[in-house]
Amino acid sequence: MSWFWCLDHKAVEQDFGCGSTTRIGPYATQAEAASAVARTRLREGAQKSRDAQDAQIPKLPGRK
Repeated sequence: MSWFWCLDHKAVEQDFGCGSTTRIGPYATQAEAASAVARTRLREGAQKSRDAQDAQIPKLPGRK
């Protein structure tokens, strides 16, 4: 049994539901699916922080 977070309905769906382009998952449990958006936002914030740090590193001559 798989669980998904539906981006359209902002709700957890089990197995068959909305199309794959509007769902995040699969997850093993309903609780994991329910917290998918929060975990995604945390990872996005962490990545943006790393990107900002990387942008401050001087580039080597001749590199983009």
